[in-house]
Amino acid sequence: MKTTTVEAVRFDSSDLRWARELTAIAGTAQYGLRRFPEPPAYHAVVARLAAQTEAPSLGRLCALAQRDWHTRGQNGCQFARLVAKDADTVRWDYHVLDVNADASSEAVTADVSELVANALVDPHVQVASILAPGIATAGGLVELIRALVRRGPFWLERDDQADGLHRFFVRYPLDDDTQAWVMAFAPLEFIPNTRRGPYVELAVRVKPKPDWVFHRSSQEREIAHLADTPLTMSDRHWEDRWWSTKRRTEMILGAKPDDVSAAKATLTVPVQFLA
Repeated sequence: MKTTTVEAVRFDSSDLRWARELTAIAGTAQYGLRRFPEPPAYHAVVARLAAQTEAPSLGRLCALAQRDWHTRGQNGCQFARLVAKDADTVRWDYHVLDVNADASSEAVTADVSELVANALVDPHVQVASILAPGIATAGGLVELIRALVRRGPFWLERDDQADGLHRFFVRYPLDDDTQAWVMAFAPLEFIPNTRRGPYVELAVRVKPKPDWVFHRSSQEREIAHLADTPLTMSDRHWEDRWWSTKRRTEMILGAKPDDVSAAKATLTVPVQFLA
């Protein structure tokens, strides 16, 4: 039997008991009118749950914690929040790296590449996230990105330094004409508030834009990202949630979105964190 360094997590009804424990975490970080749990609070609850004899795997608990964070809406995007809320049916699946594995090793990147490629051809999967709960530094996240790029087909549209910042724009080809913008989330101090999730995550939208795209959203067919995930709602709800996304994102960031927090920027690291 093949051993794997990565656990594939598809959410289902068996997660409800554990999800309730995570939804009970109080928000302590305040951004405007909203309060959200901070990463250490998630880590503590996951550790407590993992110690129970009937608990699911540690990887599954970490994925549930990350899903809870997205569902609360700290990422700012109301559309991504709704996708996370219905991740079991919409199919936002997680591929969780073993906490003790070398995240940049050939074995890990081979497993990750296979799982993301499978998600690409599975007609039911909309988003595939790589979750690395064992990574706790900017350097570790960058090593993972570079290892995935070496393995392919992940690639870097930008990999450069300017004004004391190193920018990484990671892309994943969905077909000959479409590139997915890979988004990074991490519990790192320099990460924008809208990206500061409990664990290191690289989220990949694995399908091109649907035929119908809300008129205020980007109509560029050659790119794909989380906000493209198809949802069913009335025109009024699309309109309300689009404007709510703009207000919410600015409130959580404490400023208007910029080149660091924009969806096209996978990760921007102050160079001192890579020294």
